[in-house]
Amino acid sequence: MDLEIDRKTFAEQGYIGPFTLWEPEEMTAWWKAQRKALLDPANNARKAFDNPVNYDRHLDIPGLSRLIVEPEIVRRMQAIIGSDILCWRTEFFPKNPGDSGTGWHQVETYAIGETSEGMLEATEHSPAAPMELTCWVAFTEAARDNGCMKVIPGSHRQWRYDEHAPMKWNGSARDNSFFGYNYEDIKIDKNWDPDQEDVRHLEMRAGQFFIFTARCIHGSNPNVSKRQRMGYAIRVVPTHVRVYGGMTEFDEFGHHFDLDRHGCVLVAGEDEYGHNRLRRENAWGEPFTPLDRQGA
Repeated sequence: MDLEIDRKTFAEQGYIGPFTLWEPEEMTAWWKAQRKALLDPANNARKAFDNPVNYDRHLDIPGLSRLIVEPEIVRRMQAIIGSDILCWRTEFFPKNPGDSGTGWHQVETYAIGETSEGMLEATEHSPAAPMELTCWVAFTEAARDNGCMKVIPGSHRQWRYDEHAPMKWNGSARDNSFFGYNYEDIKIDKNWDPDQEDVRHLEMRAGQFFIFTARCIHGSNPNVSKRQRMGYAIRVVPTHVRVYGGMTEFDEFGHHFDLDRHGCVLVAGEDEYGHNRLRRENAWGEPFTPLDRQGA
């Protein structure tokens, strides 16, 4: 693991990877166990969000609780974002046979939808480090034909979309939309065509992952195969970032979310700011054990 190369590559591209966390056979067996746990009524009663979007299942599924602190992932995040890291959200990204591609989009504060208020607020600013990162883990194969991710390298250095412009949710996931939000409507230059840029298609085997900033313009291909693609996003911020601000609830993707059971998880270092409510253990009473500052 060459963290200096990771830093340089990320600064140039806005993403790094893919890297191998586990071999495909190991990931396939592990994911089979997680699917079983996700269907367990006892686990569903402990969900952080009582909602079909299935946010934050790392708070109640032990296997996912351990995944978010995997050193292969977290050490690379430390190299980019700093020693002290919070996981503020996780989510599943299934793409079933026949599903359309996810349209190009670009965010930073996660002001998605009808509100112009972001969910993330930096209290310190460093031009050398982003205020958020996502690790996208392939639970299954992610190939061109079943909907792998695609990115535009270097696009994190220029805003092409106004993420604070309000969008209306249209209730569908048609082409050129992000799960019902059409980012075409908030392009700064209406004549700019992202498909004419240097597009990279990030094909991955099950068990691989890549790390990117959501400022790096990204989307996914349609699933024209007969195989499901399942990805899992681990979203993190430095500890100086305030998550959800004073929100107690929010609406997104046509659903209502109550933050009563939400809490950030410290995955590395220490939280010297105290901006956010922390979850010290998952719903089964297992403690989250953050990595130390080594390797940052």
